[in-house]
Amino acid sequence: MQKNLESIRTSISPLKKQLIKFTLIGVLAVMVDLTCYYILLNIFPENWTFGFHIEDFAKAISFLCGMSVTYTFNKLWTWKSKNRSNKRVLNFTILYSISLFVNVFSNSMMLDVLHNVELFKILDFKYLIAFITATGISASLNFIGQKFWVFKTA
Repeated sequence: MQKNLESIRTSISPLKKQLIKFTLIGVLAVMVDLTCYYILLNIFPENWTFGFHIEDFAKAISFLCGMSVTYTFNKLWTWKSKNRSNKRVLNFTILYSISLFVNVFSNSMMLDVLHNVELFKILDFKYLIAFITATGISASLNFIGQKFWVFKTA
C-alpha cells in the first residue's frame, strides 16, 4: 500500500509541475494574443479584411502570435524537449491548426451570443468575455494535445 501511495505521489508531482509551467507560459501567450487582438481590431478598417469579419481576422492573427510564444517556451521549459524533430513541429502545427479553428469559432460564437441574445446585450466587455472563453477552450485542448501527443515521451 505504501509503495502505491509513493508511486501516485511521484506521478502526480511532474504533472502538477507541467501544468503550472504550461499555465505560466499560457498567461504570457494570452497577453501577447490579447495585445495583438486589440491592436489589430483598432488599426485596420473593417473593409480591409477581404470579406472576412475584422474580429475573425484579428483573432486568427493574434492567436498565431501567442502560438509562437507557446511553442518556444513550452518546448524548452514545460516539456524540456531538446529534440528538433520535424514530426514534432508537424504535430504541433496540426494541433494548433485545429486549436486555431476552435479558438476563432468559439470567439465568433460567443460574440454572436453576446450581441444577439437579449439577456447579454447589456453586458460590457463583450470582446473580452468572448476572448477569455475562446482562450479557455483552446488552452484545454492544447495542454492535452501537447502532453499526450506532441511532446509525449516514449
